[in-house]
Amino acid sequence: MLKKILILSLVLLNLNAKEEEKYQINAKNLDTQNNIVIATGNVVVFSKTYFMTANKAIYDKENNTFELFDDVVILKDNILQAQSNYAFVNMEDESMIQNPTLLLDKPSSVWINSKASSKTANIVNLESSILSSCDCEDPFWSMRFSSGDYDTQDQWINTFNTRLYIKNVPVFYTPYFGFSTDTTRRTGLLFPKIGYSGSEGFVYGQPIYFAPADNYDIELVPQIRTNRGEGIHGYFRYADSPYSMLKFESGLFVEHSDYAEEENLKNKKHFGWNVDYQRTNLFAQQEDHQDGLYLNANWLNDVDYSEIENVRFGKNDTRRVESKLNYFYKTPEYYAGSYLRYYLETSLESNDSVIQQLPQIQLHKFSKPILFDELLYSADLRYTNYSRQLGLNAQQYDLSIPIYYGFSLFDDYIRVTLKEEISMSRLEYDKGISSYNNGMFVQNRHIIEVGTDLLKPYEEYLHTVNFNTELSIPNSARTRGDLYVLTNNSTELAPFPVTKDQKTLSFSLNHSLYDREDLKQIINHKIKQAIIYDDYDNSTLGDFENEVTFNYILGSIYNRIKYSNQDDTLIESSSGFSLSYDWFAFNANHYMSKDTPNSGKEELESYMLAATARFARDYWLTYQVNYNLIDDIKSREALIFTVNDKCWRLNISFEKEQESTSTIYGHKIKNQDVVYFELELKPLGGINQSYNLGES
Repeated sequence: MLKKILILSLVLLNLNAKEEEKYQINAKNLDTQNNIVIATGNVVVFSKTYFMTANKAIYDKENNTFELFDDVVILKDNILQAQSNYAFVNMEDESMIQNPTLLLDKPSSVWINSKASSKTANIVNLESSILSSCDCEDPFWSMRFSSGDYDTQDQWINTFNTRLYIKNVPVFYTPYFGFSTDTTRRTGLLFPKIGYSGSEGFVYGQPIYFAPADNYDIELVPQIRTNRGEGIHGYFRYADSPYSMLKFESGLFVEHSDYAEEENLKNKKHFGWNVDYQRTNLFAQQEDHQDGLYLNANWLNDVDYSEIENVRFGKNDTRRVESKLNYFYKTPEYYAGSYLRYYLETSLESNDSVIQQLPQIQLHKFSKPILFDELLYSADLRYTNYSRQLGLNAQQYDLSIPIYYGFSLFDDYIRVTLKEEISMSRLEYDKGISSYNNGMFVQNRHIIEVGTDLLKPYEEYLHTVNFNTELSIPNSARTRGDLYVLTNNSTELAPFPVTKDQKTLSFSLNHSLYDREDLKQIINHKIKQAIIYDDYDNSTLGDFENEVTFNYILGSIYNRIKYSNQDDTLIESSSGFSLSYDWFAFNANHYMSKDTPNSGKEELESYMLAATARFARDYWLTYQVNYNLIDDIKSREALIFTVNDKCWRLNISFEKEQESTSTIYGHKIKNQDVVYFELELKPLGGINQSYNLGES
């Protein structure tokens, strides 16, 4: 049956509008009277910039305006969408009047329901509006304001007389609020960090962000702790080239006198700074050359600086602060590097006795054939300057030149490598309490390595086996002067050890099982054992190492042990277990090491547990604990509740943790009970709060 109203053919209207924009109108009925076009019934108007729909549209050709009625939808640049019952659009200056209006910014998912709106140039003026990024029917959060405006070009919203609602409950009021709907860097205030501590009082930090150019920005964070003191931290980030990034931060915090006296603090002022710079392609110009510079310099006057820098309580303890400056230059044949290390021990009254490496220089020649392709050699030269103000200094020179020849046997089933390695170490001493003769140690090693790499395919699996045997025979060791352990056991020489190699026969096995279809590793097993011979060829077993990893469909199981045959005990063990099934995840890790005559390790034992349960679609509950079995204490325990919805995120954490502080009596460890609260309203940002419930 034919429809009573036929769809009118496409009408193309060529207009003399700005940028020669052409409009096309589709409708069930189309009537033209002089310069007026009246379209009714499923009206669709589109052009290069606009897409508009309505039940009725009146187009004035002479004035280049559209008047739209009933179920009006206007989409501009496929980004900004507006819905209303009535709209008047002037295409000449792109001004617009709508009422009521539902405005939708597609990239950010922010919508604004306004009683009335008007647009002039790039500014949309809003009256009596509701704003949110959640579901329109029942938003979790919304902002209601009496008036505001939206800059469609800068994508910035200003609201006045603003009330924040969680569901239907008002929770916050501000006379003005402004935010961006995109991720462009902008100058302005960031969301504050708020906290409370029984001893420090109310804590407030207000980040102020400056973005004057695309390649650098500045952030200032003044903070106040009402019972403790005030301070400010600054951050500067600068990209001086496409291959580099500079970050600089510094800060100062001044304690109240009564708080410093009550807590017996070592310093009333805490200050420090950090410079971090990375750069590649600094001098290297050729395609096969590479170079890079890395700087990370740190200084602080005590450990309290790193804790105060962040409003969040209980930041990691930083008693030993390391600064480094590295530079390398690499060609296909050579590698050169310079490494500086400076250590700051905040637990010491003076840093004068701490050994620094200023600098270490390395020159390395990559493997290159001699005479024929299978005969290769390489070389490595290192210079290290160990320096300090008080105590023995030393300059150490290390040279290593390995020459090796490799070949295969039995149709490539067996590979054999013969290696001759010459090494030399020279130590030049200075500023010691006693007078030491400069040390020299030279030796060469004969090394024979025999191994095989096998692969066996099965119907559903692949099995790979790597077996390796190495015999190392040191020979012609020559010593001169004072060397720690070898010729002089003085503790003053201990920081500069030189170790004489022993005759060693070692075995290693590494085999894995893979899924043949997707090549995912199922099992990996590694074994290593060495036999050590003394000068009279008496043998002892070295440390036995065994490592197993099993990856199954729900997670993995891992264990690594090191057993000392000389001490007849297990000296190191680390284990891990992970499980993830449906809406539940569990992780467990254990580490142990023992201080024995031959282990060279500390007496440590701890475990970490973490369990996460997901309920509903966006809700998680997590429990974490780190336990020190040696000291019988929990270094950290946390219960975390998380909600991560498409328009908001909430994180509440109840934690027991430790914090280090510097007092006149030395370092003191505080046990704290802290509540962390984080709320993010997407894409507005969020607020971080922390409450210290008690200390001991």
